[in-house]
Amino acid sequence: MVIGIVLFCFFVIILLIYFLIFKEYSTMLRSYEMLVKVLETRNLILMRILPEIKDKKAKKEITSYVEQMINYKRTNNDKVLELDVSINKKLDKIYSELNKSKNPVVLEELKRVINFEKKLKIIRREYNKAVDEYNSKLIKHPKLMAKYLKMRPYNTYDIKENVQN
Repeated sequence: MVIGIVLFCFFVIILLIYFLIFKEYSTMLRSYEMLVKVLETRNLILMRILPEIKDKKAKKEITSYVEQMINYKRTNNDKVLELDVSINKKLDKIYSELNKSKNPVVLEELKRVINFEKKLKIIRREYNKAVDEYNSKLIKHPKLMAKYLKMRPYNTYDIKENVQN
């Protein structure tokens, strides 16, 4: 009987910790994983159409950003967000240049990039919402989360969406 009560109390404490802390954290991590998958696909398509871009500086920068994103995706999500913002800023110039292409394959790939950017716009908002909820919990329970569980606040996106229609 006593063992049953102790196990029940332990279970209730675990549930309480989950709902106080880890629910928002796991939601944020799932949002980040989805974001990374879509970014990887968008970047893959970008790399395929990169040879068509005449602006050597933009081509070099995008290649560098994509390579860095690959390196940081598991270790530094703030850097991944920063790199995505940098790529996003370059997209307007690329869109206008690639829209002039006569190559139907390039135009089709450009449409795919634009569609992925539309999806990313939604995913970025969802990620920001999840991060805001997680950071709110972190502020409400700072000693428990920051001190004992070594959790830290995460950054949200600050991006000007420039999706072509």
